[in-house]
Amino acid sequence: MRDYVVTINGTEYRAELRELNADSATVAVNGVAYVVELKQLGIKGDLSKPAAADPKAAARPAETPKPQAKPMQTSGGVVKSPLPGLVLDVVAKVGDQVKAGQKLMVLETMKMENHIPAPFDGVVKSVLVHQGETVSEGQALFEVSRPDMTTL
Repeated sequence: MRDYVVTINGTEYRAELRELNADSATVAVNGVAYVVELKQLGIKGDLSKPAAADPKAAARPAETPKPQAKPMQTSGGVVKSPLPGLVLDVVAKVGDQVKAGQKLMVLETMKMENHIPAPFDGVVKSVLVHQGETVSEGQALFEVSRPDMTTL
């Protein structure tokens, strides 16, 4: 139907809108199809037609969605693969101190390089993949722990 490049948390993905209904859409992201449920929030009109360009909207940057709050993790967090792919480069090593958003590794999916970022400031506790390895969606890649707050 329509092809797009979407940016999610700083990473670009190729997306194809395959089907659009009143309450769902089928979207392929880097070749993997997803059915997305849609809930209308006060916007009227036919979503299958492009919206008229708003010159004011073009002048201001789009808001970045806030990450959904997660339960507090005192012992750390596991970084999982967002998509299946090939590990091109593992940048972080065990013991590295990392900042939120810092590149931990590069994952190739459908000929696109995706940088996998650290979820928060912390220390890399384990690296669970190696360069050249093929990973599946949701596979654990790293374990990152938060700094010990008791030493402050």
